[in-house]
Amino acid sequence: MTPTKRSVAFFGATGGSILACLTLALRAGYNCSALSRSSSKLQTLLLERSISQATLNTHLTIIRGDIRDLQSVSQTLSPSKPGTTNHPVDLVVSGIGRPPIFAPNPLNPTFDDPTICQDAIRTILAALRNLPASPPKPKPWLFVLSTTGISSRVRDVPFLLTPLYHWVLAVPHKDKKEMEDVLLAEASKPASDRDMENFVILRPSLLTDGARLGSGQIRVGEEDEIRGTASPAVGYTISREDVGGWLFDELVDGKGKEKYAGKMISITY
Repeated sequence: MTPTKRSVAFFGATGGSILACLTLALRAGYNCSALSRSSSKLQTLLLERSISQATLNTHLTIIRGDIRDLQSVSQTLSPSKPGTTNHPVDLVVSGIGRPPIFAPNPLNPTFDDPTICQDAIRTILAALRNLPASPPKPKPWLFVLSTTGISSRVRDVPFLLTPLYHWVLAVPHKDKKEMEDVLLAEASKPASDRDMENFVILRPSLLTDGARLGSGQIRVGEEDEIRGTASPAVGYTISREDVGGWLFDELVDGKGKEKYAGKMISITY
């Protein structure tokens, strides 16, 4: 008997890395749900990636809404299709974020939503807390996209990129650091009190729009807040396609979630 594919909820699915992961999940036959402010935009992006309309109809549920809306997030975490019973998903993938605005001064970018990452993780955890219990099914795992450059233990970016990370990107990095702190605080609770089974925080280096090179070109490092250890992979860039591919191969489809549970994982070329 073929084992049932796990179900996955995606937040930030129109962004490059999470879109790449969602594409691979749909191709592999996973049942997916995604929160999007524009369902037509997400469908168009997936069709452009050669995901068939039949696959979208069968394996994807799009919930139209905002990441700060508890009801919309809850529906994404426990989706249903007509004639079916909704059940909480097995895995949650979040890559919420907003790009910088470089006009009118490219040397002093602004950000129109400086707390979106921390607000997103708080809403997701609150929604998980309100989900009906479904024993013996465990609580969902949470995979969150963060960034290098915010470690409090060690420098994990090349020296030449330090001004970019700590000056130009200071605002979104402060937000991502707060997001990580919220998640770590949740993980510090007794297992019975947590709103998730466990988590992995993924910290890619500077993102590019390049093609996927594959896992053989990716270096991986780890930081463990509980044990107080850090051995990051330090590099300049990695493509969004490779971030999404590694996320799918290692965490969604593979067995890496047990290996990397409770850690911050840096990936780069």
